[in-house]
Amino acid sequence: MGDYQIIGHRPIRPDASDKVTGQANYGADISLPRMLHGRVLRSDCAHARIINIDTSDAEKIDGVESVVTGQDFAHLKPGGAGDIARDNLAIEKILFYGHAVAAVAAQTISIAEQALEAIKVEYEELEPIMDLDAAMADDVILHDYEQDTSSNIFAR
Repeated sequence: MGDYQIIGHRPIRPDASDKVTGQANYGADISLPRMLHGRVLRSDCAHARIINIDTSDAEKIDGVESVVTGQDFAHLKPGGAGDIARDNLAIEKILFYGHAVAAVAAQTISIAEQALEAIKVEYEELEPIMDLDAAMADDVILHDYEQDTSSNIFAR
């Protein structure tokens, strides 16, 4: 290993000093004119059907620029972009604890957080799937919005 300058050595990271001393800038440290701040409302249950999401009170708050829910992406068919949308913002169902339900863009962080508190979500809680055998059972279909789904098994 003696012939190598990098392999087998621990080079000093060029950003280490700035990080250790608190002088490094991160994305959260940046503030630009007219910059919007985003916040995400996440589910507090592991598995549920979304009955209703009411964002009307959040949209009325001065300084809120936009509020989106999964219904804004419901036109995307399952598969490809539709699956990406469902993975990132629940449309019909909550599939895991903390699944994003709505997102807010506002002029300040505090306004965005206030808007999240104003969003009302009504769930029909479902039994969570907690192990592999339960997930492979035929009586529970997680992605029941897909036409040809008769099982949770994607491929063999």
